[in-house]
Amino acid sequence: MNISSQIKYFPKNSLKAYDGMSVTADVWDLAHTEHRDAMRAHILSMHKPGIICGLEIRANDPADHYVFISPGAAVDEQGRVIVVDQTVAYDFGDEGAGRYRLLLGYAEHERENSETKVKLMQHEYIIAARQSLPKQPVVELARVTISEKGASIRDAADPIQPGKDELDLRFRQDQNDFQKTIHAAVITYPSDNESIFKCWRVMNREMEFLMRVKLIIDVLPDIDERINDYDMIYIGAAGTFSPTDTQTALLKNYYNNGKGILMEGLDSQGGKVLKEIADSFKAVLADPEKAEFFKSPFFFRIPPEQIGVKHLFYGDKLVLCNDPLTMPWSGELNDELLLRDEIRTNLEWGANLVTYCAG
Repeated sequence: MNISSQIKYFPKNSLKAYDGMSVTADVWDLAHTEHRDAMRAHILSMHKPGIICGLEIRANDPADHYVFISPGAAVDEQGRVIVVDQTVAYDFGDEGAGRYRLLLGYAEHERENSETKVKLMQHEYIIAARQSLPKQPVVELARVTISEKGASIRDAADPIQPGKDELDLRFRQDQNDFQKTIHAAVITYPSDNESIFKCWRVMNREMEFLMRVKLIIDVLPDIDERINDYDMIYIGAAGTFSPTDTQTALLKNYYNNGKGILMEGLDSQGGKVLKEIADSFKAVLADPEKAEFFKSPFFFRIPPEQIGVKHLFYGDKLVLCNDPLTMPWSGELNDELLLRDEIRTNLEWGANLVTYCAG
């Protein structure tokens, strides 16, 4: 949310009362609108849109196509407070296959008190699943990729990497102090490199702790059209990795659209192929005096000990490292355990590269 969005609701006028003034419906409404706008401006400028409290999402047990939303409150991007005052059961049973966002929105309607005939504005909420965001402001509660209509929805066995028909809570719009959200795809060759994803799990936790950055990671089995959904991609290559012409074109299009790529040669052969890709993007040897990732967010004069500058290449939002990059994040290197200071150095270095590639 930018500055203009945060301050635009601050009232520019206030009602000046005087003896004998006529308090019409318009005057009354103007007086109260000023206070409502001031409160919305305060919420947006001093806090943030998102979930204030509650609104936890849980699948039914045993699993079916219902999920349950606990009572709670949230603020939308217009500074309106949305209150859910009782547990809500939402039915995904009518939704077909696809990826859905479970959204909470603000609603209101006019009603009349049957006894006093006084007209009231009833403040309400709307909960709906959508495959794309609507035009009106909403707060995201969860996501789920449904495999088929009527599929049973479950809580995620692995919250960091939810599967199909599992609740994905990584995108919940909490009212917190995260400075940024980065959605990254991790692609390795061979594709079953669990040790690399283990390292990214550590980086996921540390970027939140070190920098208040929410890093959301998905593992992709290959370079395909799905990469366009991400802020940045990581490619770790070993062995006989050889991208097809289609994959090379996808990477070029992705990069030319301003997205970031972090690459790591996991052996000499993989590093050679990645170097050819980097060369096609006009990458050059990393210069500590020029490359921004030496300076921000953590300051470095030289890379960590195991990384040689002659094996480090970069371009705009592009980094290739042909020395061990990710493994030290988990505290190991060449089957040896690293000291805490060494681990911290490599995590800070990795956070610099991720931040640089994500832009």
